Amino acid sequence: MTAFHAAFETALNGRVDDLWPHLQPDDRTLGAIAVYRNTAVKGRIDALEANYPTVSQMVGSEWFRAAAREFVEAQPGDDPVLAAYGADFPDWLARFEPARDMPYLAPVARLDRAWTEAHLSPDASPMNARHAATLGLALTGMPARLHPSVRLFWFDWTAPSLWLAHRYPTAGAELAWRAEPQGLLIQRPDAEVRARLLSRAEWAFLDACQKGRPFGAAALSAQSAQPGLDVPALFAGLIAIGVFETPLARG
Repeated sequence: MTAFHAAFETALNGRVDDLWPHLQPDDRTLGAIAVYRNTAVKGRIDALEANYPTVSQMVGSEWFRAAAREFVEAQPGDDPVLAAYGADFPDWLARFEPARDMPYLAPVARLDRAWTEAHLSPDASPMNARHAATLGLALTGMPARLHPSVRLFWFDWTAPSLWLAHRYPTAGAELAWRAEPQGLLIQRPDAEVRARLLSRAEWAFLDACQKGRPFGAAALSAQSAQPGLDVPALFAGLIAIGVFETPLARG
């Protein structure tokens, strides 16, 4: 990048003085910079709305875009890949004063972000039942590896149900926001990003896997969360939806 291009980039972020060694500081130049800057800002707002569609749906496009402009002004970002823009938006939204009376927005934004991360995650081969059967009892002592697209959540509120009702609408979906613990899995084992609620035992199992513990230890965690649990059935169900990366992928 030349000195001019670097100065032009900072000018788009509001620091125009760096351009004056390269251009005349007249009205024509300032007007042209304003056009470019407005285009860049609009592009980031559009990207933010595309990356957080559930939040936008909840508050309406007008409210969202006004808030997004404030975020963009504060954090213009320097990543040219706008599909990944706005990683800090959920934390920023949690501090955003006009959203104080909407405590569900920041958690929902976190889930929108996780959807994007799952969508952009590397491809990998999911473990299937044949892989597990081949490894047999040796699997219990192996460190578990989740598929790279997997994102896990456990909330004390019904953020997962609220998010699912908007992102994957179905008849009779509940839109209530209440103090009820819920877990959520977001993943992309193939071409499509999927999401579903997790039981406490499923979440305990997968959380242990996420921490790199062996499958056997993950099973004990799940049993502690739900005494009397049918662990083989739980494990088979998780394998069936492609949550784990096959140990043979890097072996």
